[in-house]
Amino acid sequence: MTSAVIIVLREVLEAVLIICMLLASSSALGLRFRWLPPALLAGLAGALIYAVFLEDISMAFEGFGQEIVNAVLLLLITLLLLAHNILAMREFKAPQIARLPALSLLILSATIAMAIVREGSEIYLYVYSYGVVAGDMTSVLAGGAIGTGIGFSLGTFIYYGLRTLSARHCLLFSSIMALIIGAGMSSQAALFLAQADLVPAAEPLWDTSALVAESSLMGELLQAVIGYEASPIAAQVGMFAGALLLSLVAMAIGIFSVRNLPARAGATQTQRSHE
Repeated sequence: MTSAVIIVLREVLEAVLIICMLLASSSALGLRFRWLPPALLAGLAGALIYAVFLEDISMAFEGFGQEIVNAVLLLLITLLLLAHNILAMREFKAPQIARLPALSLLILSATIAMAIVREGSEIYLYVYSYGVVAGDMTSVLAGGAIGTGIGFSLGTFIYYGLRTLSARHCLLFSSIMALIIGAGMSSQAALFLAQADLVPAAEPLWDTSALVAESSLMGELLQAVIGYEASPIAAQVGMFAGALLLSLVAMAIGIFSVRNLPARAGATQTQRSHE
């Protein structure tokens, strides 16, 4: 049962961190949560479809279909988190002036849906493989329930922690979280691409398994948060660093794209008052 707790907690935590962070960011952007139920339903439906057709997907691309699809999902989520950071920093620089509500709703919904597809399909496959096929459903369900409860508890703590901040600081810390999570997902994507022979699978650059083993609870939690790998290859380190840099650039773009907006808005209000 312990393994079920750890595995489900890792998968749930990856999705919950994104969901709770984006919910807090949504509030800071002045958006209601009406977009959330459709995003959750789309994600659950996508996860179920992915899991059901996994055998066909795995056979695609010369047997590397699952690795390629997982890598694509992770990279798409990373790009959506970059887009979120641009919008968040626009609002950070010019509150209530630089909002793009329609685009924000699209980005938030797509990010959450894809995160659920990715993590939900992994949980479904784990429950099916070890619960149904292996006949250990009681342990899997009990451990899974505990892992899910812990994951949602941590997510709730993070959400309300962000909500206690001012709107601007909430957006700043949400963007930092998105930066770290996106970099970790890019690193995971690099590993999948290496498994599919699409990037060089060189020797590991280092090995920290003696300090934090990947199979330990701390290792699983770090993998969920930052994509921790005890023995990463060069492609993973490069993708992690590249995603960090791109996210910082995205935040800078968000800030500088509205540097003249407050002045123009103030000028417009002054002109209207004179009229």
